[in-house]
Amino acid sequence: MRGGILSHRKRGITLPEVLTAAIVLAVIVGSVSAIYSTAMRGWYLGAAETFAGQKAAWVIQRMAPDLREAMSVTPASPPNESVYVVLRTPAKAYDTGEGTYLNQVSVDAYGVPYLEPGDYVIYYRGNEYGGLDATGDRLWRKVAHPDGTIVKQYVVADNIVDNPAGDDGLPKPMFTYWPDVYHLRSVEVMVTVEEVRGHRTARKTMVGELSLRNN
Repeated sequence: MRGGILSHRKRGITLPEVLTAAIVLAVIVGSVSAIYSTAMRGWYLGAAETFAGQKAAWVIQRMAPDLREAMSVTPASPPNESVYVVLRTPAKAYDTGEGTYLNQVSVDAYGVPYLEPGDYVIYYRGNEYGGLDATGDRLWRKVAHPDGTIVKQYVVADNIVDNPAGDDGLPKPMFTYWPDVYHLRSVEVMVTVEEVRGHRTARKTMVGELSLRNN
């Protein structure tokens, strides 16, 4: 004690304390990073599954009204019958009273009404340029007049991949005709989509059996 004043020496942070704090901080940051990384992997996987499922389901939903309305269904010639199908739809005319397009109906010489044939609707697996390709990653929808003029053509879904393998070890077909192409009552549509989100990959396969007109 000097002059009645008690002096104290200020104590600094020691090296062991700094190292201990650094280790604790590293453990906390590592734990948080691991939890975040796991959560993000799960989120990306869930997002990939969701997008793949939505695209595959949309294919079935888009094809359903066309197939149910079709007057005739014609598969492609081998070997493309499993990835290419042609639908003939009824001719339509705009009805101002109804405010919508209605099927055109005519009457034959015996007084029997019948639907007039209209455009062709074609679904097929193809490449990015719209060409037919059994290994392509897109499903295309094309509408053409009877004279062959293309009215519209667009991609229904991308990231299409081969369906799961069947008993023969080969990918199951995209289009299967029941009971056969000569006594056609329905078409089974199977499509598989693969999506990638944040380095996480998911595949979803959707199947729909779509009955034809009057079946």
